[in-house]
Amino acid sequence: MDLVTITDHDSIEGCLDFLNKYPDRTRDFFIGEEVTTCMPEFKTNIHVGVYDITEAQHTEITRLKKCFDELLAYLKNNRIIYVLNHFFLGFPERQHGRRFVEKMLQSFDLFEAVNGAISNRQNQLLTQMIPRFPGKAVVAGSDSHTLLRLGSCYTLGQGKTKEEFLENLHAGRVSIAGRTSRFIHVFNDAMGVYLAYFRDIAFRNEVHCDWSLAKKVRNGFGWAGWLPVFFALSLIYSFVHYQQEERKQGYYDGLLREFL
Repeated sequence: MDLVTITDHDSIEGCLDFLNKYPDRTRDFFIGEEVTTCMPEFKTNIHVGVYDITEAQHTEITRLKKCFDELLAYLKNNRIIYVLNHFFLGFPERQHGRRFVEKMLQSFDLFEAVNGAISNRQNQLLTQMIPRFPGKAVVAGSDSHTLLRLGSCYTLGQGKTKEEFLENLHAGRVSIAGRTSRFIHVFNDAMGVYLAYFRDIAFRNEVHCDWSLAKKVRNGFGWAGWLPVFFALSLIYSFVHYQQEERKQGYYDGLLREFL
């Protein structure tokens, strides 16, 4: 890829770590974040992807994210690129559905329509429907929590420089590509995170460095002992979640069509 960012959940530590190690890569790497913001009127949280931010902006975003409207006003005033990630993941209960869609269409111009952790039917629905709304455009993201699907979905746009590309992204003058997901990909992500944490405790010594050796051994064995349980529950959850989302597909489709 020509340009890359990392959008960790509510953190830019990965981006800063990369730039500290490779300070000369600012021409092809920029800071991103996936911000969890509260929407109490719908009793849900949504994830907002923000791109090309500074450390100071991250600090302010962290302060404001408890209130979606305040966060959105800040992003707009500072011309920060922001995207609604995985439209249906934080979808509220049905009694709030129509108002939620209305507010999302009013609030966002960019929507993540190809997501590497979302089913093909949902990705297709958003890819087909969102561009039909005036002034709306779509982007793509791998949503990979491990290296297995890294870069599996991506956004394409014109631009000889990072600034030109980001300006086109901001204006929605981009196209998208990538591979969609099946329930097994969510399961793989969950297991990958679980095993990576165990590896970092037991072998790399990269987390909980303040723990004594005895505590690390005790917690490491405990972590390993729960592996079969976590394996079974993750597999069941991933399958059930995908089945539930498939059953909601008709509802989502009809709801979006009401606004066309």
